[in-house]
Amino acid sequence: MISRTMRIALLVMAFVAFAPACSWDYLIWIPHEPDADPLFQFRKGDNIGYIDQTGKMVMPPSIRAYSGNGGDEFHDGRLEISASDGVYVDATGKKVIDKGFYRGWDFSEGLAVAARTDDGPWGYIDTSGEFAISPHFAWGPEDHLDSFSGGVAAIEVSGRYGYIDHSGSFVIPPKLFDGDSFHEGYARVVVDGPCVYVRRDDPCSNLMIRGVPSKASLKDGGELPGCKFGFIDKTGRAISDKRYDYALNFSEGLAPVLVHERWGYIDKAGELVISPQFDTAAPFSDGVGLVKENKLYGFIDGHGSYVIAPRFKWAESFVDGVAVVGSDATHGPVWYIDHQGNQVFSREFAVGSSFFKGLAHVKLLPRGRADHTERFEYIDRDGKTVFAYTP
Repeated sequence: MISRTMRIALLVMAFVAFAPACSWDYLIWIPHEPDADPLFQFRKGDNIGYIDQTGKMVMPPSIRAYSGNGGDEFHDGRLEISASDGVYVDATGKKVIDKGFYRGWDFSEGLAVAARTDDGPWGYIDTSGEFAISPHFAWGPEDHLDSFSGGVAAIEVSGRYGYIDHSGSFVIPPKLFDGDSFHEGYARVVVDGPCVYVRRDDPCSNLMIRGVPSKASLKDGGELPGCKFGFIDKTGRAISDKRYDYALNFSEGLAPVLVHERWGYIDKAGELVISPQFDTAAPFSDGVGLVKENKLYGFIDGHGSYVIAPRFKWAESFVDGVAVVGSDATHGPVWYIDHQGNQVFSREFAVGSSFFKGLAHVKLLPRGRADHTERFEYIDRDGKTVFAYTP
């Protein structure tokens, strides 16, 4: 299960492909959770396989492709097969959990949400497939389980959010109107309600109604106010009494917050350290923050000063000292830059991902090819090909 806020707005919008029914997908596959194993997917026909960081094939393309470019990541040495809920394989493709579960999610911190039947109850299994936290949680419009992060997992019970530890006991009782995963010791929450909001990290998000006993009875949100967001620590204590129109997770000591439709950053005391002035803002990564101003992306330091002025029509955050940027995420070309804004290697691509544990996934430009065959590669930090394939 991918945490709801790891797919930040900038990353999602950069890799989104819209359809009339508002479905979306990443334009290219790459692991999106920081705790994912360093195994990288490739496709051949209707099947998927995996390579390691050296480009060595560890699993041939033997698993039926079911989902798009999101998910299908290895966690804790296990991959849940999308076409067969509750069945997990190891890195060689061998089934290691097949116990008739109705559904199971990705592992995180050695545990995965699972249920035996479609009507629950739900609990958490370990990597052997045994329930480490007994299935006693409900699942429905007002009941939800999240993956573990930072030693705890968010649980919604009858429309209120709390947090459990690895024993399954509540360490923060379910009293919050909304709760997200912990990052750097803090979690984004909604303390006051009832209220409504739209998830800015999901382009297909419906109106999220919080604190109404029957959400279906207030489908349009009625006259409820917009939710205000804050942060708590692992004792449930709010870091300050300040509330924001929206917020993203802490990273490198700072969290992006929205105030009157402008984005800035707060520190872990809840104080604004970079004033709200940007059209969009992403969590800090590699010492800099990706922001958008006047329809162009640039990068700022921890004081809010530009280290790379806004000049890119599309960009991703820095990882491993480089960032992928371009004139258009959908049609390319895209290229990779260093912290001075210089292109780090001469190659350009039709689509490119951020680096993840040493590799980036790219789609080659069709220059000089008459067969129109799509070609993909995984490249290293020097831009060298580690693995190449055609779907």
